[in-house]
Formats: sequence, structure tokens, C-alpha cells
Amino acid sequence: MFTPARYEWILLLRDRWITILFILFFCVTLFAVLNGQEKVIERKTSITKVKEEAQLAELKYANDIDSLSRGLKTAPEPWLDPRSLSVYGQRAGRVVAMDAQPLALISTGQSDLYTHTVKPKLYGEANALGFSELSNPVQLMFGSFDLAFVCIYLLPLLVLAFSYNLLSADKESGVLRLTISQPISLYKWLFGKLVVRFVVLAAIIVTSIVISLLFADAAIGGEVGKLLLLVLAYTFFWFSVAFLVNLFGASSGTNAIALVSVWVVLVLLIPSFISQSANTLYPVPSRINMIHEYRVAEAESNKKASELLDGYLRDHPELASKDSTSKNQYSFWLKYFASVEVIQAAVEPVVSVYDEALEEQQQWVSQWRVLSPAVLLQNSFNELAGTSTAHYQAFRKQVVTFSEAWRSFFIPRMFRNESMKPEALKSLPQHTYTVTDVSTHFITDFIGMLVFVAIALSGSLLVHRRFVDTGLTTA
Repeated sequence: MFTPARYEWILLLRDRWITILFILFFCVTLFAVLNGQEKVIERKTSITKVKEEAQLAELKYANDIDSLSRGLKTAPEPWLDPRSLSVYGQRAGRVVAMDAQPLALISTGQSDLYTHTVKPKLYGEANALGFSELSNPVQLMFGSFDLAFVCIYLLPLLVLAFSYNLLSADKESGVLRLTISQPISLYKWLFGKLVVRFVVLAAIIVTSIVISLLFADAAIGGEVGKLLLLVLAYTFFWFSVAFLVNLFGASSGTNAIALVSVWVVLVLLIPSFISQSANTLYPVPSRINMIHEYRVAEAESNKKASELLDGYLRDHPELASKDSTSKNQYSFWLKYFASVEVIQAAVEPVVSVYDEALEEQQQWVSQWRVLSPAVLLQNSFNELAGTSTAHYQAFRKQVVTFSEAWRSFFIPRMFRNESMKPEALKSLPQHTYTVTDVSTHFITDFIGMLVFVAIALSGSLLVHRRFVDTGLTTA
């Protein structure tokens, strides 16, 4: 004799709708992954192009410096001479690049808001102020069609369409009366149907995601395992919600409306509320205002550059030239560097408020992400892809740190009135992007997802005791 679960399994296998579902979900998943891969390829191509241009410029400057040092070429104008520390430090800077992570194609995250390459220079506006890039505002408004979008927004709708009438369809066709006339628990019978459908859809999800990632040449490893665990937990949560709603015994239409309402609240409203409340409670100062403050401070410091240079040398006597007879070829830039501290001091309050607001926004979202499984999944997707806000904040800090190291290499030598020599090229600062200082929340997000599942199943038990046992469901 067939058990209810085996009977449900046989019915599903005979249903052509399962084949259609697999083809549809696979095509959508493959398109999303390939779309994400295209963005990653564009990112890698852009980084490679910038690095190659920088390497060619560095090679050209190195050859010119060698030729000029051996007297094989005529010295150009001072503002074009590669032996000038100010020329080399400004025009031949090393590229600081944020390389794409192996799973960057699964979630666009913040990658369409920030630049991935920065070239520190000796002078100009602070790198901390120019860290975003121009993007299509329409695309930013609607987001990107990637795997994260498919799993967070479309997959729940697929689950609900697959399970909204688990009970009501049998009830409306009269099959339910025959079923409950048998010595079987309605709760266990319905839960068995739910588990079978979850297993079928889980197989479709895993197969579609893995094949799509393989098709996109993505590395299949532990990170993909984490991704699948999160997606399956998220999927089972929505099955649990459908299970809970079905137990109320309403019609199929009522179930559909109720489930879509839950989807709107958990996937659209709560994430929007968390985001908007973060922006309202911790507003970030305008970048235009920061740049304005920087330029005002720069203009004021230029008016008293000589006084600032004298004060700077008093504070940093180790930079004072020992040769007082010859004129320093970098005298103009020395006044500028002396004014940098004044400029930074003037801009520091605004930059600090900016950094604090970003950190507080991130903490707020991290704290309240537990209100929605969609936010939990989005957070983990971004972290696995290396496109979270935390990743870009860490990259920004690395850019600022390397920029300071780059300037620290040239400025003392300029105060000593030195020139760029071939042997000095080997000791130029190097940068390697690292993500080790970015913490992840996979475990907490996964536990949070399981908590949502437990809440839905606990609710189903309460509904079963209050309604099913009284016969309201079968009425």
C-alpha cells in the first residue's frame, strides 16, 4: 500500500508541470549567472586595462630615467622630466585594484556604486573623497538581474505557486474528505506532501545553480556549498509559510492573496524600511559638501603657503635640507605638502562624520537584518560574492593606506632635493588587495534562516491544534 508521500511523489513525476518548472527555472538561473559573469568580465577587463596602462607608463619612465642618467637622451622640460620626483610620483602611480572574488557573479551588491581601481597620486583631492563611479541611475533604481535577485525575489513566488493550494485543491475537489476518512493525521499528511514538493524543487534548484555556475566557469567549492545551504533554507522557509497558510483551510484564492501579502512584507517592505530608516537615522554628508570644504581649505592654505612651510619644517626637522646654499627644485610642491596637514585638519570633521555615518548605517542594517529572511540571504550573497559594503569599506581603507605610503616615499626625498634614480624604482611601494580583514556572517545568517523556519512550523502546530482538530479546515 502506497504511503501518502509516495503517492504525492508519483503524481509529481507524472505531472509535465515539473519538467516545465525545471526548464523555466534553469533558463532563468542560467541567464542570471551569465549576466553576472558578464559584469565580472567587464570588471576584470577594466582592471587589467588600467594595470597594463600603468605598467607601460612605469616601463617608459624607467627607460627614460635610465637613458637620461647615462646621458643618452636630452633632458626635457622640468615639468616633463621623469627624474623629477613630482613628475614620477604624480604620473606613474601604482594601481590599487579590488580584484573580483570567485563568486562575484552571484551578486552585484555594491559593485555598481564604487570604483574598483584607484591610482594614488602625490597631490590632488583626497582618495577618500573620490571613491564612487558614475552609474546608470535607471539600472541602480531597478537593480541587476543576477542570481541573488532570482533566489531572493523570484524563487519565493515559485515556491508559493507550487504550494499555495496544497490543501485547498484537494478540499475543493472533494478528495480531502476521502483522505481524512482514513486513519491518518491531516497534519502529517499535509507535511508529507510539503516535504516531497520541497525535495523536488530543491533538486531543481541545486541542479540549476550548479550547472549554471559550471557553465560560467565558476569554481565549485565550499563557498558554493554555503550558497546552496542558504538558498535551500530560504526555500524551505517559504514552503513552511505556505504550509501554515494552508492549514487555515481557506480557499485557493484566499491562500494565494495571503501568501503574496507575506511575500510583499518580508521581501519588499521590511528591507525597504531597514534601508530607509538607516539613511534617515544616520544620514551621510554630501560628497559635494566634502569636496567644497576641501577646496576652500586648499584655497586658504595657498594664501599662506610660506608660513605653513616654515611651521611644517619646525614640526618635522628631519625633513629640512642640510644644504642651505642650493635652491630646492620642488619648492612649490614643498609648500603644497606643508599645507596638506592644514587641509586634512579642516576636512577631517566632515570625513569623520561620513565614515561614522557609513559605519552606523552598516551596523543598523546588520542588527535589524534578522527581521527578514530576504535581508539575511542578500547579506550572505554579498559577502560570498565579495561585493558587500564591508568589502568596499575595507578596500577604501586599503586605498587610503597605500596612498599615504606612496606619498611617504616621495615627500622626504623631495625635501632632500633628490631626483628619481634607476635603483630607487625597486623600492617603490607595492600593493596587494586582501579580503582577510572582512568578517562574514554566514553562520548567523543561516541560523537566522532556521529560526524563521522554526517560527513558521511552530505557527503551523498552533493552527493545527486550534482549527484542524475542531474540523474547521474540512468544512
